[in-house]
Amino acid sequence: MKINKYHQKDIKEDYVDIHYRELNPQISGLFEYLDAMNTVIGAKDQEQRIIHLSEIYYCEVVDRKCFAYLDHDVYELDFTLQGLLETYHANGLIRISKSMCVNVFKVLRMDVDFNMRMKLRLTNGETVLLNRSYKNAFMKYIRELTGRDES
Repeated sequence: MKINKYHQKDIKEDYVDIHYRELNPQISGLFEYLDAMNTVIGAKDQEQRIIHLSEIYYCEVVDRKCFAYLDHDVYELDFTLQGLLETYHANGLIRISKSMCVNVFKVLRMDVDFNMRMKLRLTNGETVLLNRSYKNAFMKYIRELTGRDES
């Protein structure tokens, strides 16, 4: 397999393109490795489970423990909220309050709420509040993801 590496300082985001003729064990292993970079381990009832970041709707810190809320389950993560955000910010996780972050890919609708806050309606029907002090960073992140960054 041929590997090309290019260092470009002028790009906004790192990216990897993979071109292959057929799916062989080497390519499958590479895909599995890359997928593992987008997973966390969650604990529930003395059992552990691999959770893909795309399954997480939001994370919340309660009593100094970080919990990931999935469609129908809640798992404790071995992360601080700050550590989770530093590691997986590029995967759609962004802080919306002092104790909560949301997966922007799970936000269905944003509604204005009182006191300059916003209600974020998630694709599973739940609603979380975007605190006004995190609103600008959240909106900037959305613009960057959609390619409408005005900065």
